[in-house]
Amino acid sequence: MTEILNWIMDSIRAHGAWSVFVGVIIESVIVPIPSPLIIMGAGFVLISAELSFVQALVPITVQIVLPGSVASTLGAYVGYAIGYLGGKPLVDRWKTFLGFSWSDVEALERRFQAGQVNTSIFFLRALPIFPLSVISAAAGLLRLPIGQFSLWTFYGTIPRCLFLAYLGWGLGETYQGIAKGIDKAEGIVSGILILAIFAVIIWLRARVRGKILDKG
Repeated sequence: MTEILNWIMDSIRAHGAWSVFVGVIIESVIVPIPSPLIIMGAGFVLISAELSFVQALVPITVQIVLPGSVASTLGAYVGYAIGYLGGKPLVDRWKTFLGFSWSDVEALERRFQAGQVNTSIFFLRALPIFPLSVISAAAGLLRLPIGQFSLWTFYGTIPRCLFLAYLGWGLGETYQGIAKGIDKAEGIVSGILILAIFAVIIWLRARVRGKILDKG
């Protein structure tokens, strides 16, 4: 893993924005790579420390934010596909244990208002400690239209990349330690989400059983 990261950083030094794009794609697929590391590293490597905060905005946007946001959106399709393709068979197979069927999932999806879904995707993608794969898989599971998912994923990734790029630029050589700390925070959030998923399953089971008893 260290060799992969060193290769990505060397490539960013040599090829700039193109390597940021490739690096973020690799980071999206290879889970053990801390997700903030590429963008923060690019901020340190590509942006001169002599620039002021305002002067750094244009090179950060052109060399890091735009290629990073496009690459992150493309990488999100992996998690989306897992949720989209594996979601229904998984629910159908375990519906007896789960206590709800795929039709219940579809009914839940219809209750979401488009504005709320879009806003949720935007802010969850923008938060630097929120695991991106969870958002993508959930969107695939709920069968969100790919165009809607892509657009708001891209919008939400822009402030995330901008923040991490500025952070790497400002921290200098210490960016790796901070990036790993953010990655640990992502792990904690993932653990909390797993517990939340179990809570939702229990709630849905109780709700479905309640409906069955009411009908009876």
